Amino acid sequence: MKKTQIRCIVGNALVHIAGIMILCFYVLNMIEGVGGNSVYNAITNLATATGANIAYYIVAGAFYVLTLILSITMIILSAIGLFGGIFDIRALNMTTANRTLSIIAMISALMSLIFMIVYVALVGAAGTSVGAGPITIFLASILAVVGAFVAYSRRIYKSE
Repeated sequence: MKKTQIRCIVGNALVHIAGIMILCFYVLNMIEGVGGNSVYNAITNLATATGANIAYYIVAGAFYVLTLILSITMIILSAIGLFGGIFDIRALNMTTANRTLSIIAMISALMSLIFMIVYVALVGAAGTSVGAGPITIFLASILAVVGAFVAYSRRIYKSE
């Protein structure tokens, strides 16, 4: 096995795991009995939320949905790239697309975290916090960026 194949497999596996982690953090919050400060709760309650600072909540929810869509796309592309890395098929290298999508997903997760923190700070209710969901989604998106930059791109493949 070549060094490029190993790096491609490791990088795509990291992106795949990070995408699944982001998806699981959304799905995990759908389980009954989980606290109200979850990402899924923020998305599903967009229509019923009221107040003067509701725009921050709506924008945070929109960024959550964008991050979810990007993570699903990263899972699909990393599976294709992982297949290409294992069987050394250079045409299936999805590193450039994964790099772009993972950076956009990280920025989207960061923006949703910032808007949710601003919303919670402006509401000022006692005992209200952002919760661990947005923070873990942001950390998982950082893992996706790291994995995307571990894998080799097509240009490096061609120079060998």
